[in-house]
Amino acid sequence: MKLSKLVAFVREYLIAISSFLLIFLLTLFIYSETKKKALERNEKLFELKAVQATQALELRMRDYTQILVGAKALFVASDTVTREDWARYYRTLKLEENYPGLQGVGYTHFVKPRELSAHVNRFRREGFQDFAIRPENSRSVYTSIIYLEPLDERNRRAIGYDMFSDSTRRSAMQMARDTRKPALSGKVRLVQETGVDEQAGFLIYLPIYEDNAEPESIKERQRLIKGYVYSPFRAKDLMRATWGSNFSDLDIEVYDGTSLDKSALLYSTDSVLYYHAAKKRELDMLNTLSINNQTWRVYFSAKPSFVRSADTELPYFILLGGTIISLLMFFIIWSLINTRRSNSLKQTITDNATAALFIIDANGICTFMNPAAEEMTGFEFSEMQNRSLHKMVHHSRPDGTPYPAAECPLRNALRSGVTSKEVYEEVFVRKDGSFFDVSCAVHLIKDGSREAYAIIEVRDVTEEKRAQQAIIESEARFRTMADNAPVIITILDVWKQSVYVNRQWLDFTGQSFEDSINFGWQQIIHPQDMPGFEGQYNGALAAESDFSAEIRMRRHDGQYRWMVVTCTPRFGTDGDFLGHISSAIDITDIKEADRKVKQNAELLQKLFLEVPALVGLIRASDEQYLLANPLYRKLFGNRLLVGKTLREAHSELEYQGIFEEIRKVFDSGSAYVGKEVPLMIDRHNNGSLMQSYFNIVIQPLMDAKGKPEAVLIFAVEVTELVDARTKLVSTNEELSLKNMELLRTNNDLDNFVYTASHDLKSPIANMEGLSNLLRDILEGKLEGEDKQLLDMLAEAIDKLKRTIADLAEITKVQKGLHAKAEPLVFEHVFQDVMLDIDSLAKESNAHVEVDFQVKNLLYARKNLRSIIYNLVSNALKYRKPDLTPEVHISTYLEGDYVVLRVQDNGLGIKKGQEQKLFNMFKRLHNHVEGTGIGLYIVKRIIENNGGRIELESELGVGTTFKVYFRQVPEEEAVQSEQA
Repeated sequence: MKLSKLVAFVREYLIAISSFLLIFLLTLFIYSETKKKALERNEKLFELKAVQATQALELRMRDYTQILVGAKALFVASDTVTREDWARYYRTLKLEENYPGLQGVGYTHFVKPRELSAHVNRFRREGFQDFAIRPENSRSVYTSIIYLEPLDERNRRAIGYDMFSDSTRRSAMQMARDTRKPALSGKVRLVQETGVDEQAGFLIYLPIYEDNAEPESIKERQRLIKGYVYSPFRAKDLMRATWGSNFSDLDIEVYDGTSLDKSALLYSTDSVLYYHAAKKRELDMLNTLSINNQTWRVYFSAKPSFVRSADTELPYFILLGGTIISLLMFFIIWSLINTRRSNSLKQTITDNATAALFIIDANGICTFMNPAAEEMTGFEFSEMQNRSLHKMVHHSRPDGTPYPAAECPLRNALRSGVTSKEVYEEVFVRKDGSFFDVSCAVHLIKDGSREAYAIIEVRDVTEEKRAQQAIIESEARFRTMADNAPVIITILDVWKQSVYVNRQWLDFTGQSFEDSINFGWQQIIHPQDMPGFEGQYNGALAAESDFSAEIRMRRHDGQYRWMVVTCTPRFGTDGDFLGHISSAIDITDIKEADRKVKQNAELLQKLFLEVPALVGLIRASDEQYLLANPLYRKLFGNRLLVGKTLREAHSELEYQGIFEEIRKVFDSGSAYVGKEVPLMIDRHNNGSLMQSYFNIVIQPLMDAKGKPEAVLIFAVEVTELVDARTKLVSTNEELSLKNMELLRTNNDLDNFVYTASHDLKSPIANMEGLSNLLRDILEGKLEGEDKQLLDMLAEAIDKLKRTIADLAEITKVQKGLHAKAEPLVFEHVFQDVMLDIDSLAKESNAHVEVDFQVKNLLYARKNLRSIIYNLVSNALKYRKPDLTPEVHISTYLEGDYVVLRVQDNGLGIKKGQEQKLFNMFKRLHNHVEGTGIGLYIVKRIIENNGGRIELESELGVGTTFKVYFRQVPEEEAVQSEQA
């Protein structure tokens, strides 16, 4: 398509395009030739300037060499040359004016080692107090700069310097000496440099021999060398003085020697070294310059300003001018072609226009009419030409009365002299005398300063008026139906503007008709629904299609109601899309009902899915699964159940009776309830059956006729419960046997302990008696060691008696573990204990404080007394000797336990030894009498009665015991006992 358009364009504007191409190609040729000649000229000019710059530098260096030759002639012509002679010679030459860039002219003298001291003293006498030959290290030969003009501050730094000590300078000096010719040194740093604006330097040497000789052989020259006249140069100052501003459009780089390395750079006009740049300039040249046995390489490159001369820019002006001329020629011819086409098109349009066109002069005379006008009126142009248009087609009204020309709006519009956009509706008369309705528009044509003509555009609107009348009648019928329809109706155009709303809209919204049209409908829609609705609406407009949406609309009372809006496209008689017809129905009540239904359904689904039981639904007609919750499916290895029959889904349940029970429910309509029903289940779909137990309810679901249409299976697996009960029965039987065996063992052990303690009492009593008798018989005769043995024997007998007593006590405790519990008062038991340890409390001057928040306890009296006695007596026994003992006793409730708390400020226990305290015969402090069995008995009593004892202690701070009794207070029992 694009190619065909391009071909048509080229064919239509071929002359314009050809003119443009011809001139543009000629311009390109002239531009190319001019640019080529300009480049050739630039290259030649650049080469010329580079050669001139090289020659200028070479001539300047020759001049400087010639100055040294003159200085040597001064030495040859004079017997001696003093400092004043040398200064006068320099001033006479006026070198600073005539040869700028020269650092100075000097003389350096050869000094033999034996003459060194005299040489130094001589110049110090001449006024150079700090004169010395530098550097000062010893060597076979010395040179010393003794004259250097001008003798300014910079050159004074060089007086006394031994240039022969530097390898670069020495090389040039040796070359000059051996060749008798001037020699140029390599790149050096001059001793005149001060550190400010430092520049690369070099020197020219010319030898002077003893007695002004001109020795022929090298050896003679080396032997007779007397000194050198020389000139030092600062490279930048020299080059700028030599070239000045004559070569400002060139960048120049001078390198010492044949190497073009950056370290050999003597001088550069720019900080950028273009020889080493990655991209070379358009014009460049490298020249080699030989001066006094030394080679310099000089690199030239043209600056951008060099190539931007008028000659080089001329080709671009030619190209720009030629291009502009080509484009102007193209647009001029293009405009002429378009003007010709426009005139032809206008004529074609006029001849083929569907509207009738008349041109009348200032007097209303017809001067032109197109074919459409001829067809409309029945007159040919020859009949109308030079005749009044009003008299020909506008002379009478439809009722037959004349139409005066003075009242004709067309003539009046011509006379007013103002072009109006007003369209006049009139009635014209055809040639055959028939009337027809027309619409007329008058356009004035000026001739100079006055309106000379008018174009009258006439359209036959007879059919349009008939159609308009039909539309008005149709709209009236539509409005009547719309206002009486039970829905809200809105008509919208293609710009989304409402052009009509029915009475139901006005009643619902409370708006007036004027507020509702145009974009008033947008104010009614909920702001949250508007973006989505507008997106759908825009899509339907673009596609000229229908759409529907559910949105909220504001009612006249401010309440938003859910509406279903349906928009249907409407088209004109010619098929043009005109917009949409919108209808809206209130569905708020329907949505609320749906919401409740969905809510109930979601609740039922959630209950079905999340209930912790097995739930399945089976259809009655074919015993096929309709639903199965996740737990139900998991029981059968997540196999596919829904859509399968019972026997297809569970072949392993055949002949286990469950299918028959389900069938009975279907047949009878009565529910089935089974407890711990045993079933063999294939849980993993691998053919392996596992014994399982279930509590099952099979509930029928009835249809409208009272017949079962489905059954609901609700089951809870109790396999673990059944297995646990079976294991519990077995375990209880084993525990019963074990308990009987333990009881026999304990009874045998208690009998043994009781018998042993009883039978040992008599022998121990005899031993104690014999010991006392022996002590009495030998009283006064015993030596220290014998008495000690008898004491040890007595102590051992006492310890054995206490051990037997403790064994007997353990036996008593064991027998009293199942003593009958009775209601007790903590205060009463505590006072009873204090009577027994009263002497111990008074001896220690102890302070005992009690706080029995829980006053009563259901417990064995003997056991509770033993617990309190041991804890309180230990708190008094194991006190600090330098501190009054304080004992706090309290009771309180903690969960299902009554807690007895005993706290002291005694010796305390080391960390890690707390549990050792409850072992039999274990004592952690031996400075107090005891057997180590008290706390063992306490712990055993407490644990055998379902409680526990806890210990918190810190060495040197004190100990706290907490006894947890698994029992609640028995207030009523105690009260009844007191009564």
